[in-house]
Amino acid sequence: MWGRKRRLSDAERRLAAAMAAAEEVRRRLAEAAERIDGLHRALLAVCGHGDGMPTSSTREALAEVPGTLESCRGLFADYLQVRDEWTHPAVSDPDHVDRAAYYFESWAEQADEPANQLEELLAALTEVRTKLQELQIALPPVRARTHAAVTAARNDLLWARSSFPGRFALEARLNALADRLRELDAGRVEINDDEDDVTDWYREVETGAAEVRDALSRPLSFEDR
Repeated sequence: MWGRKRRLSDAERRLAAAMAAAEEVRRRLAEAAERIDGLHRALLAVCGHGDGMPTSSTREALAEVPGTLESCRGLFADYLQVRDEWTHPAVSDPDHVDRAAYYFESWAEQADEPANQLEELLAALTEVRTKLQELQIALPPVRARTHAAVTAARNDLLWARSSFPGRFALEARLNALADRLRELDAGRVEINDDEDDVTDWYREVETGAAEVRDALSRPLSFEDR
C-alpha cells in the first residue's frame, strides 16, 4: 500500500512538472502566433494601394503564414483537451498518471521546434514591418519627384518639334520609363536582397526622365535646322 502511494506521489510530481513544461511551450506558441497574426494583417493592409509599397514581395513573404498558423492551432487543439482533463484529476492509478506525464513531456518536446520556428518567423516579419515603415517615410518625396519628372518630360516632348532628331527614340524611352513607373507604383517588384531599394528604382526613373529632357533641350545643329 505504501509503495503504491509512493509511486502515485512520484507520478503526480512528474505530471505536475511535465504539465508546467508543456504549458510554457504552449505559452510561447500562443504568444508568437498571436503576434504573427497581427503582423500578417498589418502587413497585408499596407499592400495594394498603388503608392509604391512592394506589394508582390510583401505578399510572397506572407504566403506561408496562414498555413503555419493553422498548423499551430491544430497543435493546440489536442493538447488543450488533455490539459483540461488533467487540471484537477481524481486518479489513483500511478500508471495512468505516468502515461499522462509522458504525454505532456512528449508534447512539450515535439512542440518546442514549432515554437522556435514561430519565433523565427515573428522576427522575420518584424524586420519586414520595420523596412516597410522606413520605406513609407522615405519613398513619398522621391515618388512625387519621379512622377513630376516623367510628366515634365512628356510635356517637353509634346512641345518639341515633330522633326526633332531622335524624337521617336526619346518617345520610346519615355514610354518605357512610364511603364516602369506604373510597375513601381503597383508594387510589382521583387526584393531579393538587402541591396534592393525601391527608392533607388524610382530615382532611376527620375534620372531617365531628366536625360530625356536634357536631350530635348540641346540646341539643334545647323544640319538639323
